[in-house]
Amino acid sequence: MRQYIIAIGLAVFSLSAAAQTNPNPDEPCGIFAPNAFTPNGDFTNDEFRVLVSSACDPVDFHLSVYDRYGRMVFESIETTKAWDGKYNGRMVKDGVYIWHLVANYLDPDGINATRLEDKGSVTLYR
Repeated sequence: MRQYIIAIGLAVFSLSAAAQTNPNPDEPCGIFAPNAFTPNGDFTNDEFRVLVSSACDPVDFHLSVYDRYGRMVFESIETTKAWDGKYNGRMVKDGVYIWHLVANYLDPDGINATRLEDKGSVTLYR
């Protein structure tokens, strides 16, 4: 199986985002996760979310984000919910956070479920 890494750069705030995609037609579900976000209220990159390819429709979804001490600072079972950089209503510190995604989606035949699991890091800047 070959995997490609696609890097997308933005000149704003010198941030970039990276995504991995798998061109294997037997595994149509891919994800995109930015590697940085800036929850500073300027309406640009204010939230972190992991996007699942429109080629799949997750039947269940679980995203969790952890700080450097292993404390879970965000959790969601909804594909549309994003992390705003807060934990218990308070802004967390700038730094690197680890995310972990587990999702199950139906294969194109609509019968069999396939597990999608990935993890990575995201840097929070203000």
